[in-house]
Parts: sequence; C-alpha cells; structure tokens
Amino acid sequence: MIMNKNILFIAILLFLISANLKAQDSLYSPQPAWDNQLFYGNKLTWSTVDWKFSGEFQFRLDNDMRSLDFYLIEGVASYMAGKNWEIVPDFRVSVYSDKYEYRPGLGVIYKNTWGEVHMNQLVHQVKWQSDIESTSVVKHGLRYVLFYNRELNDKFIFTSAAGGLYRWSDRMTGVQFVRLMMGGTYRFSKKTSLNLSYFVGFENDGKQWANIGGPLVQFVISLDNNSKYIPAHYFNF
Repeated sequence: MIMNKNILFIAILLFLISANLKAQDSLYSPQPAWDNQLFYGNKLTWSTVDWKFSGEFQFRLDNDMRSLDFYLIEGVASYMAGKNWEIVPDFRVSVYSDKYEYRPGLGVIYKNTWGEVHMNQLVHQVKWQSDIESTSVVKHGLRYVLFYNRELNDKFIFTSAAGGLYRWSDRMTGVQFVRLMMGGTYRFSKKTSLNLSYFVGFENDGKQWANIGGPLVQFVISLDNNSKYIPAHYFNF
C-alpha cells in the first residue's frame, strides 16, 4: 500500500510540474493540438548468469499516426551487479527523413521485488544519454522513469510508468518531455510475449509544448534465460 501511494504521488507531481511549465510557455506561444502517436517495436532478448542482452527494431508514427516520425535499432546490455542493481549501457541508431541520430547511453537501475513469487516489482531508471546527429548537432539528456509492475498470474503482468527527460543543447535547456504510461504484458509462452500500453505526455520542442499520446506496442521473443537474478521489466521510451 505504501509503494502504491508513492507511485501515485510521483505521477501527480510530474503532472503538476509539466502543467506548470506548459502554462508558463502558453504566455509566449499558442498551445498546439493533441497529437496521436504510435510506438511499435520487435525485441529479441537473451541472458547469461550476470548479463541480459536485447536488440530491438522500433518505428514511431506521429501526425495522428499518419506520418513516420523515425525508426530505430537499439542494442542494450544489462549487467546485473546484484539482486537489486543493474548497470545498463546501450546504443541506439535512429533514422529520420533528413538525418541520422546516434545515441550512446549509460543507465543505472534499482529494483525492488516483493510479494508471493515476486508478484510486485518497482523499477527506478536513471539514464544519461548523448544524441549525436549526422548534422553535427550534439545534445545531452538525463532521464528518470519509475516503473511499477504487478504479476497478476502466469499470463498477465500489469505495467505502469511515469518519468521525464531533462535536455542540454544549443537549442534548448530544460525539461523536454514528461510521460505517463499504463498497460500490460501478455505471455503467449515462456519465450514470446506482447507488451501493450497507452501513454500520455507533454513535449517541449524549444518553442512551445505539445500534448501527445498513443499506444506502445512491443512484441518480445526471449531466447535463453539463465540469469541469476530477476531482470528489471521496463520499456525504453
């Protein structure tokens, strides 16, 4: 019960912060309309005793899901330093219509599990990233996301998340986005599962805030699972 109250408090706090920032920005620029987006990914995972690896292809649609925003390929390696800690280097290549973007990142994850057969999982993700564009633009960001997962039975996992990204770049310095997510995971078998969630958020392009939202869909194939500890369950978004 205490954990659930903490999650609700953090989600409300993030919403109030973003609403305050949006209200300040509206004094200088018109408020854009809501944009429906779609994130879809195919992911492959495997693990050894201390490491978990994944590779993912993902595309994202914007403009009310009528336009391709970009697509990406991402590789992630999680070193499970202990029962509660993971050190996570990753690398992403994103392809836009007019540029490429290379994103090396380094994250730290702290996770708590409790309940029968680890029924509940609370995941804190702190990550530093550098976004290097083919146009020679370099940006940096620090993100924090809190995930709460509850295993309902052998087939279903309830998932939720709240977090944001702080950006440093020549174009802007400040909060770039705040997002809230809720959904679930369905296990077809021990090796295949489907993550389906819906997110809402606010994004800052350096001039004004935009309201966004849409489904997050991810199909996962898991190969060997020989990890010593239960890995964190989270979604890179």
